[in-house]
Amino acid sequence: MRNILLFTFLIIFSITSYGQYRWEVTGGLTNSSLNLEDADTSRGSGFYFNAGYGYVMGVRAKTSIVFSIEALQRNSEIENVGDFKALQFGFNPKFRYLFNQGKSRFRPFVNVGPSFRLNANIEVDGVELENEDYEQLVIGGTYGVGFSQMIGEMFDVMLEVGAMNDFTDNLTDVESTFFDIYARVGVRFRIYDARR
Repeated sequence: MRNILLFTFLIIFSITSYGQYRWEVTGGLTNSSLNLEDADTSRGSGFYFNAGYGYVMGVRAKTSIVFSIEALQRNSEIENVGDFKALQFGFNPKFRYLFNQGKSRFRPFVNVGPSFRLNANIEVDGVELENEDYEQLVIGGTYGVGFSQMIGEMFDVMLEVGAMNDFTDNLTDVESTFFDIYARVGVRFRIYDARR
């Protein structure tokens, strides 16, 4: 229950922080590997959707804090058992550093930040696990590089690739962390001051 309250607080904090500058919506694919205690696993493909807003700060708009909510499906195959599928919803605040000038149309960036995800559903070989069999809250990290290209006064298209990892286990009392590689594309749009 404490984990769910923490997650709810983080969502409310991000929604009520009205320093937004740019909204972004992205989607893409994940390639996940489950590190499972005493079992061999192989990588599997899933999806990754992300929506949020960023507050741009600093001289020449070089840095940004991006508050995002996300939904992702992480899949991995357990040898001699079957597919392991985890559907997660989360909150991901990221620090983003942007290259080039604030008025540049093409802006590469790097970002890093923690992730707080709720396991909504976990299946092993098509069988849904009971809630007590898996952790409700999974804490991890997200690390990405990408670029945005301005296509008008108010819109950018963006591409990002990166990695995600878990710091806490997915299954109760079993070492079970994911490592993911992801790629996502999307659009960013400005609320005001299109020159930044």
